Amino acid sequence: MPRGPAPAWRQRKAPVLDDWLLASIQRANGKPGTDGHFAELHITGIGTRPEATEYVRALHRSGRYLCKYSEHQVGIHAKIRKNGSGWKVIFSAVDKTAAKAYVLEKYGPDRSKWPYDPRRRSA
Repeated sequence: MPRGPAPAWRQRKAPVLDDWLLASIQRANGKPGTDGHFAELHITGIGTRPEATEYVRALHRSGRYLCKYSEHQVGIHAKIRKNGSGWKVIFSAVDKTAAKAYVLEKYGPDRSKWPYDPRRRSA
């Protein structure tokens, strides 16, 4: 007997932007740059700043989903910019492995010299 749809608390919150992240990877031919970033894309035609912020949150949710349920280990780099009377989101997917290799190459293995250390305790 079929189980039926997922409960409301398990369903993914809209907008789901997995296709945008995969497009960023495909436009770079699946190869990140030296800093781990794939191709930069723009989401335009956004009316308000809170709506643009929600798009950035949706990109991060989609990145987390792709890490968990696909072969892509990606993070997100996104910026919100004014675009005439509206707003736009400029983003790119980031290959986590290539990005870590870039940080190690640029700053060395001493984490105290890194601009950001995810394992550092907050003050």
